[in-house]
Amino acid sequence: MSVFASLFGKETLVGLDIGSSMLKAMQVEGQRGRFKIVRAVQQPTPPGAVRDGIVLDASAVGDAISQMLKAAGITASGAVLAVSGPTVIVRQITMPKLSEAVLKKSIRYEASKYITSNLEDSALAFEIIGPVTDDPSQMEVMLVAAPRELVDSRIAAVERAGLDAVAVDIEAFALRRALVDLNPDAFEDGNLRAVVDMGATHTEVILFTGSTFALTRFIPISGDTFTDAIKNQLRLEAAEAETRKAEADMSVLITGAGEPQQVELARILQTTIDALLRAVRRSINYYQSQLEEDDPPPLAESMLIGGTSQIPRLAPHMTTRLGTDTRVVDPFDTTLLEMSSEAEEWLRDQGSHLGVALGLAVKESMNVLGGKS
Repeated sequence: MSVFASLFGKETLVGLDIGSSMLKAMQVEGQRGRFKIVRAVQQPTPPGAVRDGIVLDASAVGDAISQMLKAAGITASGAVLAVSGPTVIVRQITMPKLSEAVLKKSIRYEASKYITSNLEDSALAFEIIGPVTDDPSQMEVMLVAAPRELVDSRIAAVERAGLDAVAVDIEAFALRRALVDLNPDAFEDGNLRAVVDMGATHTEVILFTGSTFALTRFIPISGDTFTDAIKNQLRLEAAEAETRKAEADMSVLITGAGEPQQVELARILQTTIDALLRAVRRSINYYQSQLEEDDPPPLAESMLIGGTSQIPRLAPHMTTRLGTDTRVVDPFDTTLLEMSSEAEEWLRDQGSHLGVALGLAVKESMNVLGGKS
């Protein structure tokens, strides 16, 4: 899906994921339906420069992006960006069948029926999914709205780095591209799956029915929440709490074996994990309740991604608590991607961090989601 796209002709592009804690960039080349990873890099975001998804210091972020790309040998004239967060609204709506050109002219009017926020301060986009199965006079449309401040602040940072903002996507669609469109065979069964993107400042739950985007929900529980729990319970400085979080082993709560300090740390994290899983269940239950089926599909699998998913043995612990198979997903585990043997180990190791950047990097080459809005 092309969200907030503004094309400036053929350019050398880089997928750029601007996070509150990390900046990530990736460059790919499309080759007959396959994609070769040319360069990939990540580095910390300047402290305090990004908060709640908004770039507060475009100069600092832009300079950091420029330096990062130069150090990685990435030369590009344009960037594909993403926005995310609870202020980004995604709605799947049903409406009378219209052409894309007509809908583009009337999108603000149509959006006003479904979005209560101030549309004058929002950037809007849409994708026509297709006709309603039992009523061809109606069509399904994915409608997206994001605060202009969120979008414009990222564009300003990218322009500071000397790049054109070729397109602004949303992270949920970038992850769909990385996890689903680059690995279609794994999703052709039509089952309900949840992608749980565990970032530094929030967690996003994205539901798919087969390869079809179904729902996205934001949960205000994140990597920072886990760090704060350790910091407060053990009275540590933030840096030490972050280190302890990376050293935690959730398997001690499954096996019952472990040193007292390991068990204590895992139990601190378990309280936050349980709160997160309750919110995940609510998202799934809400989606199932909206279906007209008497027996809605159960959740087949949960797929973890994002930096916080790297807490050791988190996935098996969540499998036990959620009652559904849960795994940390590797976006580079697909035959559609090519990478050098030297880079593969690092990419696979950092896969949880680089999913959004990958989805952005292949966006313009892939163009499988269609919309030109």
